[in-house]
Parts: sequence; structure tokens; C-alpha cells
Amino acid sequence: MPWTTWIEIEPEESANEMVQQLYNSTRDRMSGRVPDTVLLNSLTPEVAGLIYALNRAIHRNAKWLSLREQEIAALIVSSYNG
Repeated sequence: MPWTTWIEIEPEESANEMVQQLYNSTRDRMSGRVPDTVLLNSLTPEVAGLIYALNRAIHRNAKWLSLREQEIAALIVSSYNG
């Protein structure tokens, strides 16, 4: 059964320069893939970039957060992603 997309996203070949900059700056260097959270929010590239930056900041600094702070950060990120 073919996959039916129900969320509209900007294609990777988009003519929108902001989207291209977003995809290029967030693309995983090893796999070449754009993160799903960026794709899901790609119709609003500025928001997608901010959510990506928040996600990366939490991952970078999570080891210094208490367990409770990590739970709060995860809740914030998941509420923006969901």
C-alpha cells in the first residue's frame, strides 16, 4: 500500500531560499538527511530553525541538567514538535 502524505512539507528541491538555507544548515553531515522536526515545520522556516536550535541546545547541555530539568526540557521540546 503506498504511503499517503498528510502533512505538507517543503520539498528538498524547494525554490524558497530560506528553506534551502534551513535544510543546508540542519542537514546531518553523516547521513545527508534533514531532521524530521525541521521537515515537519518547513512551511515556516524561521520556526523550524528555532525549534531545531532549541533541540540541539538541550542535547548539548543535557548532561549538566538535573533529572527534573531534563524532564522539563523534554516536555518543552515534545510540545513544540507535537
